[in-house]
Amino acid sequence: MPWLKGALWGGALGVIAAALLAGGMAAWDWAENPGGIFRTPSGTHWGFVRDTFLSWFGPTAPSFALTGAAVALARLWWRAR
Repeated sequence: MPWLKGALWGGALGVIAAALLAGGMAAWDWAENPGGIFRTPSGTHWGFVRDTFLSWFGPTAPSFALTGAAVALARLWWRAR
């Protein structure tokens, strides 16, 4: 069942890409520190950083995983032709 392995591999790459995007956006917000909510002189508010990561990861992970799986399956189909 090479199609299943391909779909899982593509889905995993999609989840990794979503995690990278979410991590990048959380890091960007932490660096920009809008309204001073991410960090203060007493330290970083990790709850806000986590919430930002999850607010990006939640919507992007399923769509990126499905897109990655579809692209991997299309690639397998194309190579089998």
